[in-house]
Amino acid sequence: MDGTEFRLLGPVGIWQGERLLGPTAAQQRSVLAMLLMASGRVVSVDRLVLAVWGEDPPGSARNAVQVQISKLRRILSALPGAELTTSAKGYSLTAAREQVDLHRFRDLVRAAREAPKDSGAAGAIGSVAGAAGSTAGFAESAEDRAGELLRAALQLWRGPALADVAGGWLPDTLGAGLEEERRTAVEELAAIDLRSGRHHEAATELSALVAEHPLRERSVALLMEALRRGGRRADALALFRSTRRRYVEELGIEPGDELQRLHREALEDSRDGRDGRDGRDSRSGDWAGPPGSYGSAPAAAPPSDAAPAPAPAAEGAPAADEAPELVAGPAAELASPPASADPPTAPPASAAEPISVVTAVPQQLPSDVAHFTGRERELAGLDALLRAGSGEGGGRAPTAALITVIAGSGGLGKTTLAVHWAHRVRDRFPDGQLYLNLRGFGPTDSAMTVAEAVRGLLDAFQVPAHRIPATVEAQTALYRSLVADRRMLILLDNARDAEQVRPLLPGSPGCLVVLTSRNELTSLVVAEQAQPLPLDLLDRAEARELLISRVGAERVAAEPEAVAEVITVCAGLPLALAIVAARAAAHPRFGLEALAGELRDARGSLDAFEGGDATTDVRAVFSWSYHTLGPDAARLFRLLGVHPGPDIAAPAAASLVGVPVPQARRLLVQLTRAHLITERAPGQYGFHDLLRAYAVELTRAYDGQEERHTALHRLLDHYLHTAVAAGAAFTPHREPIEVEPVRPGVSVGEFAGHAQALLWFSLTYPALIAALQQAAETGFETHAWQLAWSLMEFLDQRGHWHDQRTVHRSALGSAHRIRDLTGQAHACYGLGLADLRMGRYDRARGHLVRALNLHRETGNAVGQALAHGALNFAGEREGRHDEGLHHALRALKLYRAAGRRSGEAYAMNNVGWAYAMLGDFQQTLVHCEKALTMMREVGDRRGESAAWDSLGYAYQHIGDHQQAIRCYRHAVELRRGRGERVREAESLHRLGSAQLAAGDRAGARDSWQRALTRFDALGHPDAQRLRDGLTRLGGPTADGT
Repeated sequence: MDGTEFRLLGPVGIWQGERLLGPTAAQQRSVLAMLLMASGRVVSVDRLVLAVWGEDPPGSARNAVQVQISKLRRILSALPGAELTTSAKGYSLTAAREQVDLHRFRDLVRAAREAPKDSGAAGAIGSVAGAAGSTAGFAESAEDRAGELLRAALQLWRGPALADVAGGWLPDTLGAGLEEERRTAVEELAAIDLRSGRHHEAATELSALVAEHPLRERSVALLMEALRRGGRRADALALFRSTRRRYVEELGIEPGDELQRLHREALEDSRDGRDGRDGRDSRSGDWAGPPGSYGSAPAAAPPSDAAPAPAPAAEGAPAADEAPELVAGPAAELASPPASADPPTAPPASAAEPISVVTAVPQQLPSDVAHFTGRERELAGLDALLRAGSGEGGGRAPTAALITVIAGSGGLGKTTLAVHWAHRVRDRFPDGQLYLNLRGFGPTDSAMTVAEAVRGLLDAFQVPAHRIPATVEAQTALYRSLVADRRMLILLDNARDAEQVRPLLPGSPGCLVVLTSRNELTSLVVAEQAQPLPLDLLDRAEARELLISRVGAERVAAEPEAVAEVITVCAGLPLALAIVAARAAAHPRFGLEALAGELRDARGSLDAFEGGDATTDVRAVFSWSYHTLGPDAARLFRLLGVHPGPDIAAPAAASLVGVPVPQARRLLVQLTRAHLITERAPGQYGFHDLLRAYAVELTRAYDGQEERHTALHRLLDHYLHTAVAAGAAFTPHREPIEVEPVRPGVSVGEFAGHAQALLWFSLTYPALIAALQQAAETGFETHAWQLAWSLMEFLDQRGHWHDQRTVHRSALGSAHRIRDLTGQAHACYGLGLADLRMGRYDRARGHLVRALNLHRETGNAVGQALAHGALNFAGEREGRHDEGLHHALRALKLYRAAGRRSGEAYAMNNVGWAYAMLGDFQQTLVHCEKALTMMREVGDRRGESAAWDSLGYAYQHIGDHQQAIRCYRHAVELRRGRGERVREAESLHRLGSAQLAAGDRAGARDSWQRALTRFDALGHPDAQRLRDGLTRLGGPTADGT
């Protein structure tokens, strides 16, 4: 070894001693990291592109990779023993294992795990220790040698793995796996220290790990044991209390048996007067803890040649010229007729599979106003900024995204100006326009969090839910990767402060960001060099032009004094002027003098939005408009302040005030014409945050507490019962729950079939989630958990798994507060299913086992079957196929005992699939044929399609390709008829594979092309693999290449 070191465990680079040789560019570090982790194997150019840019590379990505490779060659050419070679398939970097800190770390950890098994392996251990720079000082015992090896391994870490590479893909996929290896090594070292009596060292090692991962049960248990044995019994008990509180509040479960045991032991020490010390010399090594304790023998280590996931998967990723694999089949059909019977479209992203996201061109700008007037100076300023950003005028090309901040008080028309200008220049941004209302200022202080904002932006690009990383930081990195090297207009409306905005700013030039805010966002001007564009009141000429555009030049010219007074009272505030103009336009026979007099006489409150004197009193304008309403419309407007969601439809409004739906529609039209609310989409109404604040104040002033409580109860009844009805049409064979009857005056929607229910859920689910949260906070706990139950199928089938986890966590808390075991069981199942879809298998298993136990306690056999079905899915995903079969059989038995024919059919199909995973395809045929017959008997077309797909999979694997083709075609036809685009595409993919195996290349090409068209539209992870297969077939792909 010549002193050269390749580092991955921290900042990435090539070092000689303490001198950094390179690389200095983040993209080059990403390329180096991928090559080093492949350990001498060939890495394709596509894989390197993925490492640098993630799922949305620019068109020049492949050329850019070649440039980075050339630069790396210059660095490596002077280093003996390091060789960067090129082949037709990609690039390979060869370096001695002892020169790469990751390989040395893994070798040391492997040697430590082997030490207890072979105490005489001193030579092998010594050689590895020498590679770490420490060949002496090992204790005589194998246990001590293992501890020294683990310490040497952990000393190689200099920070988070892959800390300074480009983008977020590498840290979020491969880096996460490396961090898990480090944490496991820390735990193993701590266990050795405990067994050797080094309690204080163990506590020191574990404290940082537990602070970083407070719900990691093994780390917490080891730290409790270290504290107790070190005489810190009170600290151990405090740690248990804080951990238990987190488990209950965040997961809705109690800590596991090991933590409970350690807690009891600490309490027994307290009662016996002992301090928990083990009463021996800390280095004697002869203490033996109770069976199963963390101080006893460690858990069996993985085989020495099995590297922890996901890092090794990247090194062994399939080459680009491998045949496309079959998409995962109906194994994910859980043992239930609802969504739990359908799998996610693909397993979660891992290092072993290339990520391919086909992004949309978002065009999210709200509609422009029909008669925009004034603001010529501000429009010219925005035009000048656009010219500067495009390099017009010979200036230097920008190296960062351009940002402008339109700032001013509420009601000045900041959003109107930004949207109008954006429409004028939208053709200059061919890659799309993004719009996001950050809700920075509103009556309920519900500013959009960064997590919500980033998710909204990712949804605009149609990033599949299972491709969205778990952490906000990783989601932000993915968003910046998506907008990199694109020319986009990003309008971020109603920002609270700079901290809310900064994570949403692009990291590269090409984009223009327009911000609106009531704050000046000075720190963005200072640090990010944002261009401020302060917005002031309209001058008198502009205000007059606004009135002319709304009520006509003749009326304005006829009453100049009244117009002058209106302009004075409205103080040039565009919002106030627009409301006055709407009033005048709606009543052409009213003189403007009368309107001016009403404005003069009206004095409301709306204290939070006073402008400092009477001429800028926005409440005066609102109160004047409100007082022109009839009693019923006024009552509806007030009670809209009770509604929690962003938008409301006529049936919900009818229930809110307890009137028939046609009457509610008429009242909504009246409010719309008065510009107190806006019809944002057909049948969907909402209002400006100032108007919401005014409605909240009015209802608190004029409607008693009992009236508001009753109105909220009716609203929640509407949402719950309509959601239950929609769910019955969406998944008709789902086992229902019992709900209380609706109150008088509640309107409940009806649905003719699956399509209507899907449309209603798609439009209404944001309001349903908001209603659920309000129910949980206002004493309607039963409504809360039942709303979560009613949303479960839609959220699961549409891939909204983050939302599913959020609502069921809230539902679990609500059910726990009222000690409703049934609600807790359903909420735990929903949490487990969400975690299962997102690949969090350990957490999912905990929730599902809890759900199983609760359903067993309440005597709900169907609930138990559902939980077994989900556990079957978990076992299949983790490769524990025997366990999966066990749960599938248990679910089948429970459905039969309960007499649930539809559930029995789904369970039968899942049993067949479990046998397929074990290679017993004859049993698959037997069970899936039975399932198909039963599905037909109960009329379950969705389940029938799953059975046909399972049968196709079995026939294909026993070589009967013609029969497989027939089965797959049945599945495709049924899924197309139900609008199941994802599953139709997956069946088409498998159909093409069967056709190819049967020698029908033309048929395979046609099926794959149709599947690829759908995969591209959906952003399906198998799109690129299918495209590669089509290329090898010699036919055109969906994008024409």
